Amino acid sequence: MKKLLITSILFGTGLTAFAQSPSTNQNYVMETSVKVSGKTTVASLAGLPVSQANRTIQYFDGLGRPLQTVTWQGSPAGKDLVQVFEYDALGRESKKYLPYAEQTAADGSYKTSGFTNQSNYYKTLPTGWDGNVVKTDYPFSITKFEPSPLNRVERQGFSGGAWQPGSVANEHTTRLAYGANNSDTNYGTTGFAVRLFKANVVTTAGQEHERTLASDGNYGANQLYLTISKDENWQSSDGKKGTVEEYKDKEGRIVLRRMFNEKGGNIEVLSTYYVYDDLGNLSFVLPPGANPDAGVPDGTLLEQFCYQYRYDGLKRLTEKKLPGKGWEHMVYNKLDQVVLTQDALQRSAGQWLFTKYDALGRIVITGVYNNTAGIAAMQLAVDGHAVLWEERDNANSNAVGTGYSNLAFPVNNITYYHGFSYYDDYDFYNNTFGQPNGTTQVSSARTKGLPTGTRTTVLGTGTMLLAVSYYDSYGRAIQVKSEHHLNNGTDVVDTEYNFDGSVKNTTRTHLNNGNSTVVANRYEYDHMGRKSKTYQTTYGTPQTGGTEVLLSEMRYNEIGQLRAKELHNGMQATNFTYNERGWLKTSNSAPLFNMTLQYNDGAHQQFNGNISGQIYTNNGNNTFTYQYDKLNRLYNATSSGMTEVLDYDVMGNILSLNRDGTGVKTYSYTGNQLQSVSGLTGTYVYDANGNATTDGRNGVTISYNHLSLPTTASKSGLNLTYTYDATGAKLRKVSTTGATTITDYVGGIQYTNNVIDFIQTEEGIARNSNGAYTYEYNLNDHLGNVRATFKVNGSAIEVLQRDNYYAFGMRKSALNDIGAVSLQNKYLYNGKELQDELEQYDYGARFYDPIIGRWNVIDPLAEKMRRYSPYNYVFNNPMRFIDPDGMEATDIRFKDSEGNLIATYYTDKIDKDVKIESVSVGKDLNINLNKITNKLPDVDVIGINIGGEFTVGGGASVGFQYAYFLDGKDAGNGAFFATASGTLGLSVGAGVSVFAGDYIGSSGDQNMTMNDYLGNVSAYNAGVGAVSGNYWWGNNLQSNQPEVWPGMGKVYDFDNNYKYEKTWSGVSGGGAVGPPQLKAGASFSHGVTGYIKALNKAFKLVPHTKGYQK
Repeated sequence: MKKLLITSILFGTGLTAFAQSPSTNQNYVMETSVKVSGKTTVASLAGLPVSQANRTIQYFDGLGRPLQTVTWQGSPAGKDLVQVFEYDALGRESKKYLPYAEQTAADGSYKTSGFTNQSNYYKTLPTGWDGNVVKTDYPFSITKFEPSPLNRVERQGFSGGAWQPGSVANEHTTRLAYGANNSDTNYGTTGFAVRLFKANVVTTAGQEHERTLASDGNYGANQLYLTISKDENWQSSDGKKGTVEEYKDKEGRIVLRRMFNEKGGNIEVLSTYYVYDDLGNLSFVLPPGANPDAGVPDGTLLEQFCYQYRYDGLKRLTEKKLPGKGWEHMVYNKLDQVVLTQDALQRSAGQWLFTKYDALGRIVITGVYNNTAGIAAMQLAVDGHAVLWEERDNANSNAVGTGYSNLAFPVNNITYYHGFSYYDDYDFYNNTFGQPNGTTQVSSARTKGLPTGTRTTVLGTGTMLLAVSYYDSYGRAIQVKSEHHLNNGTDVVDTEYNFDGSVKNTTRTHLNNGNSTVVANRYEYDHMGRKSKTYQTTYGTPQTGGTEVLLSEMRYNEIGQLRAKELHNGMQATNFTYNERGWLKTSNSAPLFNMTLQYNDGAHQQFNGNISGQIYTNNGNNTFTYQYDKLNRLYNATSSGMTEVLDYDVMGNILSLNRDGTGVKTYSYTGNQLQSVSGLTGTYVYDANGNATTDGRNGVTISYNHLSLPTTASKSGLNLTYTYDATGAKLRKVSTTGATTITDYVGGIQYTNNVIDFIQTEEGIARNSNGAYTYEYNLNDHLGNVRATFKVNGSAIEVLQRDNYYAFGMRKSALNDIGAVSLQNKYLYNGKELQDELEQYDYGARFYDPIIGRWNVIDPLAEKMRRYSPYNYVFNNPMRFIDPDGMEATDIRFKDSEGNLIATYYTDKIDKDVKIESVSVGKDLNINLNKITNKLPDVDVIGINIGGEFTVGGGASVGFQYAYFLDGKDAGNGAFFATASGTLGLSVGAGVSVFAGDYIGSSGDQNMTMNDYLGNVSAYNAGVGAVSGNYWWGNNLQSNQPEVWPGMGKVYDFDNNYKYEKTWSGVSGGGAVGPPQLKAGASFSHGVTGYIKALNKAFKLVPHTKGYQK
């Protein structure tokens, strides 16, 4: 990102800078982010308007604490955006205020009446303003601390009158209580006993890595730390119902998480235990289905419900078993890199998946290796292999055809390859795209460390598809050329950037069988970098041009919330409003679709973000009411024409479902695996990986590939085949139901029987008619469910389709207004493609069955949610959560009441809102961190890389980031870190990027500290879709090491000299603009992090005393 960050630090001086007037009687730091070229000195910045220079002034008191943050003319109307801060007598920020837009002076000055002005801004008084922002007498949140030197939070309120601390018995705050375990087993009332499980070593020769589960009664009283959490719905009359108890041992490891539900008027106890061996390795996880409070689960319960892990002598995870799935094996080389993996099905076939690396630890070759030997023999073979990495073989001298030396393990018995990756240059073997050429921008030859090319196999064929990325001098992808699977065709995507790194325009040229299709997008932004307009031009052979359409225009309220979106040159508008906590309240697209969501204002009030009611107009008025149990699972969804009533077991498996009062359907299980549903004649059968090979609902027999994606589905009168590439991207579907229909997928371009049917856009599709394209638009609800589809016909809106859904996604056919079958929109529930033949939705990683409300394949990220069935759909709360890709549920709330970033994690370690304090960088920080964690087995740290880096030479940059620790001795704490890295490719167009990290050091997650985060990191960034993802890793080094990037010089040692020894891996992503099917770009970075004392002190972010050690 090409930015110039100018930071001015003034303490009571008389200096006035630029066109605004910071108050000279206050201490302040001013940051300027320049958005135009040619400004290389401080003097050249004088007088620049806000559209050319975004400025943020942070005012501090004499103790270095923030008093106000003022974003100069940061609102859409050019008002100053102001965040005020207040402290109690002990220096704690016990009252936090929502940001507001100053009505008077827009000069960046300190607002002496800031608190009064903020209050007036949100009140429904004549002195208030900005009708697009919700009005409240309580535009702040109050924190109540326990009366002790620990300053632990006991009660947390939120903005809005309903969430203010008041009567302890009846208020709707989140609450925390602290204590210890006892020996009482009356868990539902006074009992806080915890069973003491042990993972004992198996002493049999050759089996020492195995563990047996045993129990030695209960822990002694007061041996474990206890934290009890209660959400906003909890009332004192609930007792333990709706609470969560978390017990940790003296090493900070989670031993037990116990939740309490109400069922049939009785309290239901759900306990999940975490069992460690003597070396601190997590060996067993015992979910509620195994009933671990009652004692050691037997072999059957271990198989059906529990997670089991085994390690080698180096504490590397070598074997694991998920419930309902066979053992998985992992083999490492001497660099502790995973070389071989094998699941139960591959073991029966004598196959392993292999991975080869280069000398820098980057993945270069993947594929399938044939060997029937077991894990012990394979580990010996890999240990005995001398060559640990691959080297480039551009001339193909070994005639293998990979472009690498083929010297790392395995060398022989390779059945087929899945993919090759190339870095640093364009000289790799058989690069038919060659060196940079044909770009409208200047490409750079400085590609050291950047991923330059890939070859990806089309599974089931011998075809490999080439993709090559070309960069500018700032490491940004300016052109991506790629082959697709149709007729040796290609796609070329050109991207042009604005000075500040935001995407200016993209042009995609799709070539197939001599025909050309062009999709050109152009973007405009407001003065603060918020995207305001998206234009698109689409045409194809035989047309030689097309008309540009204003696809969408966005308008924001004064505090940065999206308040309106207009489609197709303003022909159809959608207006949005929000409640006091920033949750979506209304979405009105009159006359086609209007929606109002109810939370605490519904018939069955919900204060914690659950939706209690929905009122919508979609070819008629409809009202839904929703009811939840104490675990936030939906058990009743009722309207005048649609109802669902459900019951669950302790794992979240649906026990019964009654839809529209037509009779109760009872579900039968073995473990978490559904066996049958009453009223259906079929049964479900599963393979060794937990995939349903026979669908008992529709009688279909299914086969899967190594990614557990369906490749064939058949029954009488139906044959389906699916083709994927090795990354899991769907390329083709062939459906035979009498006639045969072939559907091809090429990155958002969809063919039907070899002719382009439509191209997906940001707002719907562009439908093809002999190379001319007509735009069709979708109006969605809060979950991304398409409720109405329309096109513009002359000067009128023509409705093409209406869709309504039951809570779990089944369509209500009687309410659907559908046009011709060949023109139906199939991208419906959550925006996912309906597979008509199966009546299931394709989410990418799995197919979802909305009729029975569950998946038929184990969650690829089941280990992040071990308290829940790996087949459950979005924690059985489909009105609040979505699953973007079939791997992990995501909360639809994006910000908390203070406008801070919010990420709601539902994993085995944490299921609470994680708040990242607001840091104003002149951007709308509306980012969801959950989207970037799906590549990691565990998440120990999350955070944001904050925009405003500046080039220091040689393509290097420095900046800063905020990291929040979810695990270890610093869990629950966050801090700022300085960063120095090569390239500016961590985010694409957003100004910030988000990241999540997994600590994989030898000392274990529980002992990890902030010190372990300091040091050296490298990152491989590859963006696909609306999130630019990147994967990073690194052995931490001393920060005074030699250059980490050519021309950068030695990295500044931010505090002291440290010795860093631990290892991290992680992923991150930055916002990207453009059609979600286009690649956002790729880059590589390498740099260091260091702890920033001054900034952390200013924001009162003091590391845990056990974590930060000099």
